[in-house]
Amino acid sequence: MDLLIKGGTIVTPTESFIADVAVKDGKIAAIGNELQVNAKKVVDAAGKLVLPGALDVHTHLAMPFGGTVSADSYLSGTRAAACGGVTTVFDYPVQHTGETIIGLINSKKKILEKEACVDYAFHCCITDLNGGAILDEMELAVEEGITSFKCFLVYKKEKMMVDDGTFARLLLRTKELGAMLNVHAENPDFIDLNIEKFLKEGKTSPWYHYLSRPEYVEAEADKRVVHWASHLEAPVYIVHMADKDGLEACIQAKKEGHKVYVET
Repeated sequence: MDLLIKGGTIVTPTESFIADVAVKDGKIAAIGNELQVNAKKVVDAAGKLVLPGALDVHTHLAMPFGGTVSADSYLSGTRAAACGGVTTVFDYPVQHTGETIIGLINSKKKILEKEACVDYAFHCCITDLNGGAILDEMELAVEEGITSFKCFLVYKKEKMMVDDGTFARLLLRTKELGAMLNVHAENPDFIDLNIEKFLKEGKTSPWYHYLSRPEYVEAEADKRVVHWASHLEAPVYIVHMADKDGLEACIQAKKEGHKVYVET
């Protein structure tokens, strides 16, 4: 065996118990009491919890946005993940006009190969179809392991938002490829109205960021996502769901047999 973890409290989805864990080629080979196996490395886990590595499927590491860059670098973000028991992160590189999916992913890989402290994978945010070339390239991306994509129904001024036609094309294409489309669902026009009002009133604290996008602004977009995905019979994954009405629309769609997934 490559690894023997002795005497830890193993936590499973249904129970916890004290036992040994033997690992070979990166996979659990045996679980039991006082395992009599030879291992290259032995870890005494008495008094400690033995947990599966967590996956964080929604990170924005070193992401340029709004004239700045998100706080976590690839190094600091994945180091923090490792300290918290997260062994894989899924990052969201954002494709812009003229960029290819594979070119974007490869540019991120060059950094992560040097800095990442944990395993990593990618969703890819699509903001422009590049005259349809991106729809063709998505097949190659899936073959390379990029099996989920994302689009924004918000951030119009930042030129990241897709229109309904592009959204529909992405839904149909991911369905065709056996991939998944993730969606950030909000209504940008209502948000911009609120932002304009708060700026005129000098209300610029973080609290007004929250107030500028009340739950019904997200709910409207959530319902639109569910409506189109259901009628096009395409799977969809709504990211960071934060409103009751949208959640209820998703629950109803799931009851009707549609493949609608929700991220909390």
